[in-house]
Amino acid sequence: MTLVYEVKTTEIKPYTYRTPLVSIDDDGLAKMEYSRQSPAHIKKLTLLNLVGRNEDGDIVSYKPMEHVNRFLMSHHIDENKQESDQYSKGLVHFFSFLIELQELWDKEYDEDLYDELVDLPRPIWDSFPVRKNQKITYQYRAALKKAVLEETDPNKRIARTTATAYINAVVKFYSYHIRNGYQFNNPPFEHEVVTIHYQASGSSMKAYMSKDVHTTDLRLNFGKSKRNEGGTIPSSRRDLRPLTNSEWAAVEDILARTQSVLKSIGGEVKPAKLPIEYCLFFLICRYTGLRKEEVASLHLGQVVKPDKGKAGMRLGVGGNYGSLTKTKGGGNKSRRTIIPSRIMQLLYEYTLTDRYKKRLKTFKDMCQTKIANGEDGLFEGDDAIDKSKEYLFISTTGKPFFTKLSEANTRWNEIRSTVEAITGKAIGGVIHNLRATFAVSLFRVLLKKTTPDIALAQVSECLGHEDEATTLMYLKIAQDEPTGDEIYEDLLEYLGVFEDLETETVAVQNGESSDQ
Repeated sequence: MTLVYEVKTTEIKPYTYRTPLVSIDDDGLAKMEYSRQSPAHIKKLTLLNLVGRNEDGDIVSYKPMEHVNRFLMSHHIDENKQESDQYSKGLVHFFSFLIELQELWDKEYDEDLYDELVDLPRPIWDSFPVRKNQKITYQYRAALKKAVLEETDPNKRIARTTATAYINAVVKFYSYHIRNGYQFNNPPFEHEVVTIHYQASGSSMKAYMSKDVHTTDLRLNFGKSKRNEGGTIPSSRRDLRPLTNSEWAAVEDILARTQSVLKSIGGEVKPAKLPIEYCLFFLICRYTGLRKEEVASLHLGQVVKPDKGKAGMRLGVGGNYGSLTKTKGGGNKSRRTIIPSRIMQLLYEYTLTDRYKKRLKTFKDMCQTKIANGEDGLFEGDDAIDKSKEYLFISTTGKPFFTKLSEANTRWNEIRSTVEAITGKAIGGVIHNLRATFAVSLFRVLLKKTTPDIALAQVSECLGHEDEATTLMYLKIAQDEPTGDEIYEDLLEYLGVFEDLETETVAVQNGESSDQ
């Protein structure tokens, strides 16, 4: 019987790993306990499995890929990392490539044709020929480079950043086995350990410290992209391109009026209701410049009844305000952005609905159930769920949106498809494009009130950019790719937001007004 193999994944999230302790009880039987010291909080772990199917497509074998899964677990437990999804994706791609090579080898050789003195052996993950270009690792690198630079099929083409992430996962995987003394017949790639000595910090008892750095020649090097003439500003980055005024008008019509998208249901495209939570979610992304992760962690304490006499108000996010922000180097840095009063009013009205109150109760009940069952991994870690919070965006099952952001991507793609079906014009990009739209729109409006330097500083403050050069990337792309409707008249309402910062309304954690 001929089997066809493929790599499938198993997802575990979130949970807390504790070191197992085996001891012998008074009856001489082994018993298992778990250490309470140094638990590892894992947000999500994606394990790999090798699945074999027969000619009818039925699964006849299902085996965990232990050599991969040990590496992924070590990344969490030994290096105290909460996520490893990038490595999992890269290794799924690598081992799928290996399976394809094995299938080609099986078609070419059999017991009678294969000569071990002449022919290369069947490729496997831990055995390598002597010559570099015959090793699976270097063959994989060559295939990635070809998929980036030469692939004409857009469905098979790979982005440079994706290819680099994939090869980095392979390097990390094999380096882990080398460090742990795994015996390969030949090395998977050229590998060297370089010891770097450096001066210790003032808190160390040693004057100098050392660190081992593992180096390899298995790297992907690409020249500067010709898509932007080799320039330093990557105008080809789709995630930084703002939506045009007409594009946003089509999107906002869905979010604020129809609240309906086109979906494939039973093989037929039909109108379907877009949940109000996602309508509000994308409106916030567009009119505050918050990242989707930041919007997803907003809570009831940041929502206030706005002053209808003011066009806009300040919105605080981050540690000081009880929500999450993306901070370079880790942490949860606080910042303030702006939000139109009409958007805050929509949020305020939503929090008064039975729909929201029902979801909030489901969230509270879920927290109590998880705690009662000892599933505390959900509530531990840098950006874990805070059971005392009343999150704004909660699913029908009680999960806060920031624990399931992939669904926001799905809803956004539905909106894009609907706009294309209605207008005949495709909207490129991802949710992050709404952040770029906010940045460019606000900058253009502020230029009517102040100097470019001050306008840039205020936009950077709202976006939370430590370096104004990052903000300039958004503005540079808008300048390089101008549109016929580059002045956003609907954002003139922002003009009043910065006029009187001394009496501005700030949405703080306790939901009260403040002059801070």
